[in-house]
Amino acid sequence: MSTSHTRRPGRWRIAAAIGVVAAIGLSGCGLNEDNASSTNTSGDASVLRIGTTTDVSNFNPLQSLSKTDSWILNAMYPHLLRIDENAKKAPELAEEYTYEDGGKTAVFKLRDDFTWTDGKPVVAEDVKFSAEMIMKYKLGNVAAKLTWVESIEAPDATTVKFKLSQPYAPFAEGVGFWMSIVPKHIFENAGDLSKFANDSNWVGAGPFVLESATKGQRYVMKRNDKYPLAPGGKAAVSQVEYRIYPDVNTMMLALRNGDIDMMGTPVPASAAKTFANDDKIKLNKVGALGFAHLTYNMNNKDLAKQEVRQALSMSVDTKAIIAAVLQGDGQQMAGPISPIFSEYDNADLQPYAFDPEGAKAKLTSAGYKDGNGDGFFDGLSLGVACDQSNANITRVVQLFRESAAKAGIKLENQCVERNTFLSRTKNGDYDIDASQWGVFDNPMDQLRSTYLSSNPGGINYNLLKSDEMDRLINDAAATTDKAAFTEKIKNIDRVVHEQAYLTPLYVENFQFAYNASKFTGFVGSPSDLLGMVTAYSLAQVKPVS
Repeated sequence: MSTSHTRRPGRWRIAAAIGVVAAIGLSGCGLNEDNASSTNTSGDASVLRIGTTTDVSNFNPLQSLSKTDSWILNAMYPHLLRIDENAKKAPELAEEYTYEDGGKTAVFKLRDDFTWTDGKPVVAEDVKFSAEMIMKYKLGNVAAKLTWVESIEAPDATTVKFKLSQPYAPFAEGVGFWMSIVPKHIFENAGDLSKFANDSNWVGAGPFVLESATKGQRYVMKRNDKYPLAPGGKAAVSQVEYRIYPDVNTMMLALRNGDIDMMGTPVPASAAKTFANDDKIKLNKVGALGFAHLTYNMNNKDLAKQEVRQALSMSVDTKAIIAAVLQGDGQQMAGPISPIFSEYDNADLQPYAFDPEGAKAKLTSAGYKDGNGDGFFDGLSLGVACDQSNANITRVVQLFRESAAKAGIKLENQCVERNTFLSRTKNGDYDIDASQWGVFDNPMDQLRSTYLSSNPGGINYNLLKSDEMDRLINDAAATTDKAAFTEKIKNIDRVVHEQAYLTPLYVENFQFAYNASKFTGFVGSPSDLLGMVTAYSLAQVKPVS
């Protein structure tokens, strides 16, 4: 059956994008450990070995997940929708979706040929159960996306209806992409699903299912012989083995030496050229679903002023940052909507030009002075917080400090270890936040998370409380007419740009390396989270004969 959409009234084709996923700790005990399974088959040409730098921290797909968790569990548990190589939503378990009742009911029509590995069919009751358990136990980031759900119906085996309290334009795409579907007949016997480890006897319906896990070493997945989205009904790869490495450099060496066949994580921009002379290794480039940014804390008396935020935006030499940090391989942004969302990105907006003298003039007109002649405006000293483990962002902070000094703005590097940074960000204990959002799957969810003052669990790093923004966002969210919705998103894009609530920096390109002499057929998806190892991509891979 084809995986292409047929457009119907009320359907949305919003481009993909999304919020940051967090790891949840899990004890290593209770795992199915079986070193022999991977050792005996590592020389098999149909075994795909993938490098990663992190262990699985949580085997429960209904919880929030770290990167390796996501890779492995998404290959086991289907989603209603996936993101394709063009950053568009495409069918997975769901063939299609429609809206009824003026947008207050989202209806998913499921395929009828997905099967759990214990032989039972994947049906609408599995979808209903998965959503209801997420709502009941408030599990993961999907719980916030189900806020509007009043009830869920499964009138037959291939139909699921979500009854909403109000229309929400991107509901189907957000829930469809992020929510894992689990087997009801297995999970309903597990008790409190917020405490369910799911660390043995795995039953899945993706192209592969976990067979053994050896923490710190490897995770071995065997092929599901009934997977309808793979050519011929099952993947050509018989086994996928994730191997753990201490860092990216060690993983790159393992790829060169033939110990692994691909890197799950992107190749750093500064290291990509090291593969140039290796005829076996091929690099596949994908875009990002998030972007790097500087966000200004509105509770700071200086940053609460529009003129100061605009002056800071004029003090960032974004082109120099892209050249130095990304080796030129990135795209500059104007407003908060990434150009990957081409139909929602307001093309009339231009990035703030790097203009230190113009920034000085703006600050002078706002009443700031350099009374002691030291080259900096008196009383305007701001800290820039970041996660010091992110090499790209720490370099951004360094370059920002240097360029802002030319505008008379004194900045202090306040990059700290990750957990401290996250705690300070959550508590509003910073002036300027320098970071990179990971995955946004649609502009509406992004805007609600970042600018809606009342949004629970959001990432409103501005700590913005604006009646105007709340009104604009809520109005757009309830607009189910596609053309009107698009114009409202573009208008919010313009308002955020004019207010300079943030300075968008760049959309990064990611390069993934694999041994093209052994495997072919990968289907890359945007972002470092999805990359080359989505369930759909792994189902398309085949050994080179």
